[in-house]
Amino acid sequence: MRRWILAATSVCCVFVPGFAFADPVPDPIVRIITEAANTGNAATLQSTVDLAKSTNPRSVAEIDALVANLRSQADAARTARLSTQGFFEGWSGEGEVGASLTTGTSKNKTLALGINLKKEGLDWRHKIIGIANYQRSGNVTTADRYLASYEGNYKFTPRLYSFGLLQWEQDRFAGYNSRYTEALGLGYTLVDTPEFNWVVSGGPALRQTKLITHTSQSDTSARANTVFLWNIGPTTVFSEDLGMYVGGKDNT
Repeated sequence: MRRWILAATSVCCVFVPGFAFADPVPDPIVRIITEAANTGNAATLQSTVDLAKSTNPRSVAEIDALVANLRSQADAARTARLSTQGFFEGWSGEGEVGASLTTGTSKNKTLALGINLKKEGLDWRHKIIGIANYQRSGNVTTADRYLASYEGNYKFTPRLYSFGLLQWEQDRFAGYNSRYTEALGLGYTLVDTPEFNWVVSGGPALRQTKLITHTSQSDTSARANTVFLWNIGPTTVFSEDLGMYVGGKDNT
């Protein structure tokens, strides 16, 4: 019995001091981590947390608890905001506008427009893309391409979703006056970390094309898409969006 008591006392002597040496998170570190969390940038928050842990090794558990609490508060606020949001609210994205006009001995016209919008809801994700590219040199048109698409995603889980795609294109230099695409399928997020995000999707697709030869063509095919995002740094991002269609053709 005495040996058992001595053994238990020894174990307590080993583990209890570990708790005694745990330090609370210093107030300046709390403020820095809170500000990083408020940016909404996962990469910025993760780098801030890593730095805080390296400079405060005896507060690692307390830092993790602080971050978990901040994320819980952010999730609750996000849920409350999205639950009352209308369809035309909460959109984000980017756009580009470019135009040039050259006169004189060499006449050139260029117009480039692009928009990429995204809206995240509790159950739905919406994406809208628009592209216009027109170039004319002298009396010769060298580029004339237009695209408009809408994609809706229904999220079964944070990683698994279904999608529906509607798209219209026009590109006479590719051989068609118009092309309509309808696609359905499933998507899955393979990797979702502050540094990397990799999403794949696929499913059947239908395409109806009016060629510049005044003939029509219909396609029943499979559509595959992959989107990769790498947050290299706070201000540097690498992304790639690759899609392809595989299937037979029926000319009409």
